[in-house]
Amino acid sequence: MKQLITAFIITCLALSTFTFSAITYANATYAAPQWLTWQSVGYAKLTWGPWDIYHSELRTPSGSYRGNTANSGQEMALVIRYQRDIDKDDLLEATDEQWKHLGFTASQRQQWLSELVVLWPDVKKGDRLIFELNAQGGTFYFDATNKQGITQLGQLSSPKISSAFINIWLSPQTAYPKLRQQLIGQSS
Repeated sequence: MKQLITAFIITCLALSTFTFSAITYANATYAAPQWLTWQSVGYAKLTWGPWDIYHSELRTPSGSYRGNTANSGQEMALVIRYQRDIDKDDLLEATDEQWKHLGFTASQRQQWLSELVVLWPDVKKGDRLIFELNAQGGTFYFDATNKQGITQLGQLSSPKISSAFINIWLSPQTAYPKLRQQLIGQSS
């Protein structure tokens, strides 16, 4: 009987240690994303008629832009602060329109949109959606105005989708060439 009680106590202690570890891990404070300390390359504001849609900022470790091709190796982050509430479906539709403008096929766009639909939230005025591009690929972060802290939403599955996403803003063929120029620091 004493052995049974001892085994029970050891099992309870082991389970409580496991539970405590899981809770500690789930609430752990992670290192801040690198892009928070990067320098700004440029700022741009997207407006539609009289409405501000978002303010954007391109950041790199050096504060300069060398290009966004997959083999440039330049780390960068696009920080978008929304100036109005926009639901996820509208964000996805706008992204699809921009990819179509850049010449991506319908099947590529649908495959990529199926990744984004599980990552992106609806955004509220003041929220930030951040896209970090580095040698490992692309990662989305979210900074909601009604919550404290930045949340990592997830990583994209390939360099191709990562490049396609950042090219919405940085491709010479972008639908918004003035925004591109402002983001890469070539005009005001």
